[in-house]
Amino acid sequence: MPINHVYRLRIETISPLCVLSGKTLLKEIDFTVINKMTYVIDSDAALEVALQRWLERQPSPEQRQAELSAREEKLQQRKQRNIAEIARFEQSPPRDPRKAAKEEQRLATEAEKIKEAFARLRKEREELAATGGVGPVVPPELLRNSGFSDLLESKLLTPDDLTVGSPIVRYAYAGQPEVKSEYSAILACVKNPADRLYLPGSSLKGALRSVLAWALASERATRQLQTYTDERDNRRVARQIEQAIFYGRKVRNDQRVSHDMLRDVLRTVHVSDSQPIAQSPLLLQVRVFPRGSPIAVEAIPAGVTFTAVLQIEQYPFTNRDARAIIDFGDWAQRLQPAALAASGRQRAQGLIESELAFFKRHTAAAELVRFYDRIADRLRQLEGTTAFLVPLGWGAGWRSKTLDNRLRGEQREEAFVQAVKQYNMKLNRQRSERFQPGDAFPATRKVIMRNGQPWLPLGWVCVTIEERNG
Repeated sequence: MPINHVYRLRIETISPLCVLSGKTLLKEIDFTVINKMTYVIDSDAALEVALQRWLERQPSPEQRQAELSAREEKLQQRKQRNIAEIARFEQSPPRDPRKAAKEEQRLATEAEKIKEAFARLRKEREELAATGGVGPVVPPELLRNSGFSDLLESKLLTPDDLTVGSPIVRYAYAGQPEVKSEYSAILACVKNPADRLYLPGSSLKGALRSVLAWALASERATRQLQTYTDERDNRRVARQIEQAIFYGRKVRNDQRVSHDMLRDVLRTVHVSDSQPIAQSPLLLQVRVFPRGSPIAVEAIPAGVTFTAVLQIEQYPFTNRDARAIIDFGDWAQRLQPAALAASGRQRAQGLIESELAFFKRHTAAAELVRFYDRIADRLRQLEGTTAFLVPLGWGAGWRSKTLDNRLRGEQREEAFVQAVKQYNMKLNRQRSERFQPGDAFPATRKVIMRNGQPWLPLGWVCVTIEERNG
């Protein structure tokens, strides 16, 4: 009997998807904007190129010595002219006292400048002798610069350096962040070391966990859902609900169960990172709808297909000794592809219906309503298959990652209102205290903007579980 059941996951993006890396790209450090194109740059490579060009422009020790000699000769000529002018002034000063004072001041200032120039020349000669003509360790142009635009201004780099294949450019996208201040920033997507986009297995497994939790909460965590406001710490409540849903029954004490988390059935589920794709990310302008500030984010385009591997261990379900220690009940059936997909479709239907209801209340959200109508049709066509729709990543929303309406309803509404206030779920104490039964939660959505209008939601994908050949 095989140790694992192994499946191929095919994940198609239906709307742009952003799985954040935790890194923020900063203007002039990580990216620059030229002619409405945003170039994400390799700062180390840019500085290396600038330094190399600066070194190429530096004269040889012999050239430097010749330049200093030429400057000294000009200074000597200037000094002689100044001495001659002073002698003439002393012999025949202007009769007008004001003109005489002004001329005397001019000649004194010129003499002082010549003296300072000779001092600088002497210092440069001493530095040249001490360094052997190597020059400063860090070029003055780089010390004065604070960003990529300054390097362009110094001519150490040029706009021609911002081309495909340049060592300076990591990748580029059309458009620019909507926030045009010097502090504008872009939230970056997860990429591999070669800047290739991919989907982390942890994001896919987290989505499966959320789907299963929502599908089974009412059945397996009834008591916990009735008492979830009894605790002071919402994290403790979440653990209790998760344990009720996902933990197998411990049949007997055994030293092999060294940690209670070994009872979590999803430890048997392993999802690999997807294969990376050779495609640059999109630059999106996202707003918190209906009112909110713009947020610039990178995203995986719609219409991209990733592949990953799903493995489900069979030993905890099939081995007699293992089952004598922890009983996982019917989880072996729940984790079959058809059952997983059915749970996913059920969850997607609930999300789509509620998002349609939310956006239909806003006349500005017509494009979003059309999107959800389209994917509702697509979801119906998946019935009876091993495919389902699910929102992933940043911007997919609180509802997609929680028990959502399983926490609410006629019998739980008062408890939910109490939870919002008790756990400050609106992240603002005053707004949480004002929350009332029947109020929308959450009251906003992150949406992609196009031409100043709400356009698409983030992160919807179609996941297909396929038998893996070989």
